[in-house]
Amino acid sequence: MKLARPPFVALAVLAGSTWLLWSGEAPAKTTQEVDAHAIPLTLGPWEGKRLEVDQRTVDVLETSDVALMEYRLGNEPPVWFAQVAGFGKRAAFHPPELCYVGSHFEVLERSPITVLVNGTSRRLMRLVISQGPQRYEAWYWFTANERVTPNYYQQQLWLVMDAISRKPMSGTLVRISTQADDANAAHRRLLAFLTSFETSHPRLAKADL
Repeated sequence: MKLARPPFVALAVLAGSTWLLWSGEAPAKTTQEVDAHAIPLTLGPWEGKRLEVDQRTVDVLETSDVALMEYRLGNEPPVWFAQVAGFGKRAAFHPPELCYVGSHFEVLERSPITVLVNGTSRRLMRLVISQGPQRYEAWYWFTANERVTPNYYQQQLWLVMDAISRKPMSGTLVRISTQADDANAAHRRLLAFLTSFETSHPRLAKADL
């Protein structure tokens, strides 16, 4: 049927691109690689501490370039920050909801949102999850070199196209989360943290793609 052909063709092109990616040599490593451990302990008024990354996480993600942080602002509940960086490894990235479900969380809500950060619109993916009586809200996004998207498949396509073009295949997954007993307070807390984070990392503010 004609209506079924475009998705099939797109899938075939992506599959062929993926084969070319893994059958050829990886682009040379450059300074564009992201060092997840370079995330600062202080982000504006937020004070952070590094959390341990266990070996199981490293094995699952197939990269040791993982940063887990806990940030606090006064007596507010903490904001947890996670960044996974992968140079030449698309397998390092996957939607965070898969990890949450694998850790026995229930995904209650999932939808893209747009927030205003330092005068710039940012498109993110929003999750509301629960485990027992506890509720949490998480925002996440992906990067591929300097492009930013909340969509996992868009990032994967960018990385494949970069590899085919012999460009460095470098990306990240960034996730921030907090307690969400009060939904409005959780939203304000994540937005305040994201504002401080992007002030310290202005290159990640290019989200109008």
